[in-house]
Amino acid sequence: MTCLKRLLLGEILLLLIAGPAIAADDVTTQALKLYEKNRYEDAAQLLRPELASMDAGRQPAASLALGMTYLRSAALYRGLHQTALVIELDYLTQLSRQRTGAASRHVDFYLGQALLEVGRTAEGATYLRRFSGRAGLKAPAKAYADIELGVAYSRQKQAQKATRAWSGLDLNNPSIKAALAGAYAAAGAHQHKPLLMADEALARAKAQHLVPDARMIRNLLRVYSQAAAPEQALALLDANELKGASFSEELGASKAINFYDPSLLHDIARTHLHAAVYYLEQAGRDTRLGATASFYLADAYLQQGNEKLALQALDNFLTQAKLPVQYRNNAQIQQAVALGRVGQKKESKAIWQALAAKSANDPDLLAALLQACTPAQADCATTEKLALAAVEKGEGKKFFLLNAALGKYYLLQKSYPRAELYMEAGRDKANKNKIEVNDPVMLVALAEAYYRNKKFSENLEIYFEIGKQYPAVRQIQEAMQGIYSMEQQSAGDVKIF
Repeated sequence: MTCLKRLLLGEILLLLIAGPAIAADDVTTQALKLYEKNRYEDAAQLLRPELASMDAGRQPAASLALGMTYLRSAALYRGLHQTALVIELDYLTQLSRQRTGAASRHVDFYLGQALLEVGRTAEGATYLRRFSGRAGLKAPAKAYADIELGVAYSRQKQAQKATRAWSGLDLNNPSIKAALAGAYAAAGAHQHKPLLMADEALARAKAQHLVPDARMIRNLLRVYSQAAAPEQALALLDANELKGASFSEELGASKAINFYDPSLLHDIARTHLHAAVYYLEQAGRDTRLGATASFYLADAYLQQGNEKLALQALDNFLTQAKLPVQYRNNAQIQQAVALGRVGQKKESKAIWQALAAKSANDPDLLAALLQACTPAQADCATTEKLALAAVEKGEGKKFFLLNAALGKYYLLQKSYPRAELYMEAGRDKANKNKIEVNDPVMLVALAEAYYRNKKFSENLEIYFEIGKQYPAVRQIQEAMQGIYSMEQQSAGDVKIF
């Protein structure tokens, strides 16, 4: 819903500045300006600590700003996770096949994890078993492998094997206990109370004067993000940049390989989505901002797969008088998606056709339709033709969103050269990779198109810029530079920030 961001932001800023007790440099106003520049983490870290101490009259606007911020951040991290899986799986697969030089002993474990993350469970279990059975494996590496094997067995409905894999572990070790809690959460084994286990692991580490390493922090986040415990998860994220590797393997005096948790970016996205719902629901109780909060809540509920609540939020929003046409159009697109998911295909199709009929001269509406046509199971072919005709006749910033939407649509269609072409046309040429002036979700999609087209340097340039604000992308950068080195015998010409 990027095309509405500036409109809604303007409304909220007017409400803020109109309040007699709120100055133009109020912390909420400052956070919204960071939000407008796509600096979501900076905005949230500025505003969230101040919320509880605010006057009651100022809290709804702050909650709305936080909800908006976490919703956009969740979309960004979800996009990062999707492209990370593509790049990191390719990198680990190539690394596992290397037959020259010093071979990695740990690649099987991380490749197994990555395969589990993309749903290739049987293959992932094969690599994890191979790693677990390796002679001379140092503790606690075998424990970590057996824990992940338990996840694989659980997903394959092999409960007895999962139980055996998860038994006999040294739970006095806080990191192992956190890893097991994360596995229980990932496998949906809630009878083991993974949230309680995670809290106990963290308390034990504190009692033993241990500083949790990257692996432990990520396993704790895995639990908190899946248990809908946003406060614990956000506290972890606030205290840790999460750009460090889960494990660094030394391969001789001058070479080391860094390995990362493939679920990290997904867990951050899930944490931020839970936080978005929480803060938007708080804002929704305010009579001034309730309707605006409903618009964003509908988007958040749809991302969570809760179509019933999404439709309720949209009904609340669409019953408001004098809605600007852009608001109404985008809300109706969400409504069509939600209705289609709950089986009301006829109603969904009617909304879609009505919007499509008036979209030919409205590039923003066309962009929104094109981005939603696949999840709405709508007529993408007709929308694509209208979009192509529009961008052929139009130019300038007015058509940036539509070009970007075409590019993302072609990325989903695996038409990578066309995806690259249109997303480049949807980018500000004077500030081509700057997240302050370009939608970072689009930049992530463009980076994937570059990767698919083997334009590795261009891919890395995008992640160099994104990494300045979002350090967790380091795991993608390192995998990308590894592929660059292996495929083009180059170390890569873009440094990791």
